Amino acid sequence: MINADMHIHTKYSHDCTTNLDRFRKICLKRSIFPVITDHNTIAGALKYRKLYKDCIIGEEISTKQGEIIGLFLEEEIAEGLDITEVIDKIRQQDGLVFLQHPFDKLRKNRLKEYYFDKMKFDIVEIFNSRTLFHKYDLKAKNFAEKNKLLKGVGSDAHLEMEIGASYVMIDEFNSKKQFLKNLESAKFFVSKSPFYVHMFTKCIKLKRLV
Repeated sequence: MINADMHIHTKYSHDCTTNLDRFRKICLKRSIFPVITDHNTIAGALKYRKLYKDCIIGEEISTKQGEIIGLFLEEEIAEGLDITEVIDKIRQQDGLVFLQHPFDKLRKNRLKEYYFDKMKFDIVEIFNSRTLFHKYDLKAKNFAEKNKLLKGVGSDAHLEMEIGASYVMIDEFNSKKQFLKNLESAKFFVSKSPFYVHMFTKCIKLKRLV
C-alpha cells in the first residue's frame, strides 16, 4: 500500500518555496507518495522523477475558464488555452483529467459549474485540505457519486507543514490503468490545514513579484 497525496506543490509553483530535496525528505518522513501538480509546469515533477522515481507527474493548468489538473503527463501544457483544448491535450498524452476543489467558491480561479456537464472528468477531488468550508467538499463528493466518477483527495500543499495532510491509501500500481483500478477501492485519510496557510501563500506570491 502507498499513501498518495494527489494534489501537492513544490517551488516550481509561483506560490510555493519547497525545494525538491526538502520536499523529498518530508515525503519520506511522512510516508507520502507525491502526485506533483505544480501550477502551469511539469519541470519540477520531471526533475523529481529523474532523481527519485516515485511520483506521478501532474500539472494544475490555468485555462480561460478556470483551473484543471492533468495527471500522468509527459509534456507540459501551456496556460491560457480554452478548457476544451487543454482536456484534449491531456487525453492526447493518455493522461487523466482531475477536477480539483470544484465547488470552492472562495477560489476565483476554479472551473465554474457551468462547464461540468460539458466536460468529461476521470477523477473528482472530494476533499481538499485547503478548502475552508467542508460543505464544498461534501458537494464535490455528491457530484462524484451522482456522476459515477472516481474520487481523490489531496492536501493542495504549498507549505512544508501541509504535505500529506490528506491522501489516498491505495494498492501499489505500475501503470495508469492499474492506478485507476486501485483507486476504486482506495481509502481516504483527510484533515484540514489551518486557515492561515492562505496568508502565507499570498506573502510568497507578493515576495516573488518584488
